[in-house]
Amino acid sequence: MERKLVESEMVLLDFLMDHGGFSTRTRARTAIKAGLVTVDGTMVRIPSTMVAAGVTITWTSLSKAVKPKDFDLGGAAKSLHKDPKTMPAPYDIVHEDEHLIAYVKPAGMVFASPKPQVKTSYTRMREWMSKARPECKDVHFVNRIEKESSGICLIAKDLQLRKHLQDHWDSAETGMYVVVDGHLPPDDVITAFEPSEDAKKRGPLREFPYRTMRATSTHTMLKFRMCFNDVPVLMSGLRRHSCMVVGKGKEAPDPMGRSGLHLYAVEIKGLDGEQQELKSRVPNEFLQLMKGGKGPKAIPGKSANKKTRSPQEGTRHTR
Repeated sequence: MERKLVESEMVLLDFLMDHGGFSTRTRARTAIKAGLVTVDGTMVRIPSTMVAAGVTITWTSLSKAVKPKDFDLGGAAKSLHKDPKTMPAPYDIVHEDEHLIAYVKPAGMVFASPKPQVKTSYTRMREWMSKARPECKDVHFVNRIEKESSGICLIAKDLQLRKHLQDHWDSAETGMYVVVDGHLPPDDVITAFEPSEDAKKRGPLREFPYRTMRATSTHTMLKFRMCFNDVPVLMSGLRRHSCMVVGKGKEAPDPMGRSGLHLYAVEIKGLDGEQQELKSRVPNEFLQLMKGGKGPKAIPGKSANKKTRSPQEGTRHTR
């Protein structure tokens, strides 16, 4: 076990790479998530945690944590997790504190179900918490994400926080990555009318500013400040540009075997008014599909069956 005093504020993962003797960031990240790192005696499992100057970091390298025996055919690797509190979570955890856990639900997994026989991401997390976080007796999910999509899901460690977050969920700032089949002007805005109860009248006009993250000859990945509740209105606006969200609906192309929707950011306000912004990475399926694509200002060539607009036709929108 080694220890060192932090001289200036920095990210925990960067500190270990500078002083911990880890050969790769993956090894350092694994050690943190395995519970082998403490900050002033408190176990920290989030690699992106900011550590202040003056605190003491204590760590054990993975090679020292497990000493394999002669002719050991894998038992030594399992011994690392004999302590239930060091068990890795079933999904990537992007944030954890004494009140909340935020994890990334993968596409293809049901979030929650009233049927006990259905395996869901929430039940897997709850089962893991019962062993790795036994002190958390009263846990509740906060938000839902449809099966074919992915993104950040929140689990509150008490009922009061869950109610608070759900009551303010509609006003929370959220961000989504959206992959569409087709092309749009780079860094523009999509407009669409919300449904109206009166079939003879239009609903309110909505604007969806976006950033163009990547574009291939067939697909475009966009970045929005919106949530899943906005998707139906956004899809109606996309149709006006001959674009569809991939994997969403029977008519849409499905090159990834999942939808092109990912909730990457959630900004929440705690019970005491403190604000936190939680973020996740771009899903691997998105990266693979967009591999070889060009940057934000790229305008891919028109394909035979896709209608595109030139940048001059779009109206630049600033917030």
